[in-house]
Amino acid sequence: MNAHSFRYSLLAKIIAGLFILLGIVFYFLLSRPNGDALWKIVNEQCVPNQSVNSNPNPCFKVDLSKGYVLFKDAKGPIHDLLMPTHNISGIESSDLDKFYSSPFFSYAWNERKYLWKDLEKEISDSYLSLAVNSFYGRSQDQLHIHMACLSSDVYKILRSESDSIGLSWAPLNSKLKDHTYIARRLDSSDLITNDPIKLLNEYIITKGDKPGDYGLALTSNGKGGFILLANKVNLLELNLGSAGEIQDFQCALANNT
Repeated sequence: MNAHSFRYSLLAKIIAGLFILLGIVFYFLLSRPNGDALWKIVNEQCVPNQSVNSNPNPCFKVDLSKGYVLFKDAKGPIHDLLMPTHNISGIESSDLDKFYSSPFFSYAWNERKYLWKDLEKEISDSYLSLAVNSFYGRSQDQLHIHMACLSSDVYKILRSESDSIGLSWAPLNSKLKDHTYIARRLDSSDLITNDPIKLLNEYIITKGDKPGDYGLALTSNGKGGFILLANKVNLLELNLGSAGEIQDFQCALANNT
């Protein structure tokens, strides 16, 4: 690439970054006022209905002892949300990094068979994923873990790179959805001791970054453990840290097998 082409490319990226920055500003001005919609569903409907009537509606499960609900998201048929029964804003909340914090990723993975009911057939663990978006990549200020299948292209990339993913966070060789991701392997199936949010926060501290700048996702490595994925807000990549972008709410992977 010659100097002229490099300057043109850099200018294009800067302009794109400015546009997305303006988009973020308008997004927060227009969408954030409704950011408590999920919390209202949990706090004003699901939990009271379960407590008084033993009926989780409009959620399809409320676990008061562990402190979470399961809710069917309208965006796609194979898409559920796990949310705390108490108010936690999102991945940036310090409530998630304390030693006594509830292992919400573990709870969500243990409830993954509800996705089988959505599809009306068994889904391989290697097709499934959990994701939580960054502060800038979400519309709701109640922590919600997206439960869905991986998109086909992401599945193929992860399968091809799985052997090179180590036990420490490092960039993937390939981009996912045109965005840079870091990944690490978990050889254990224990998501309580190895809470993905805490593991990501350990990395974030070493980088001097903010937890709210990252999205986080998880999928099976097909060997009894997991692959953890994270993406950081990057305006030059038009990346808002929405880890949920790697998911497919139609679950083409399972539908095509």
